[in-house]
Amino acid sequence: MNNYQFYNYDWYSNRGQNNYFVSTRNSQDNLFDPKDGFEKGNMFMSLYNQYKNYQPANLKPRNEQEKLLFNIQSISFAAHDINLYLDTHPNNQSLLMLYKDYIQKKEELMMEYEKKYGPLTTMSEEIGNNQFNWIKSPWPWEEYNV
Repeated sequence: MNNYQFYNYDWYSNRGQNNYFVSTRNSQDNLFDPKDGFEKGNMFMSLYNQYKNYQPANLKPRNEQEKLLFNIQSISFAAHDINLYLDTHPNNQSLLMLYKDYIQKKEELMMEYEKKYGPLTTMSEEIGNNQFNWIKSPWPWEEYNV
């Protein structure tokens, strides 16, 4: 990818196999990585204003399925937040490229998730002829004994 560096980011220990993109084109973009942006609710370091003594939760998935879903949510949030920024800054080419990369990565992660665990949405290609198969799998409150 053009002028992007890959960070390997594992949600547990900052080491791992999940690749996420961080712009190195324009230092004024000054972005959080997708995990930190998702936890803080803002991708832009210069726009993040911590509320009093609030510390964002350090979210830790309990298993591989939750980890993959968390990665999808983080990348989706990053793409959405950058999309909102692009509404008012349509000429920022570096963020437009980053937005497109995040959308592509989100699609790849969703396909991986759906192959392993089933459809995420009713619009999923994984549904095919096996309509509404997700009804057979455990519901979130049935999956774990709390």
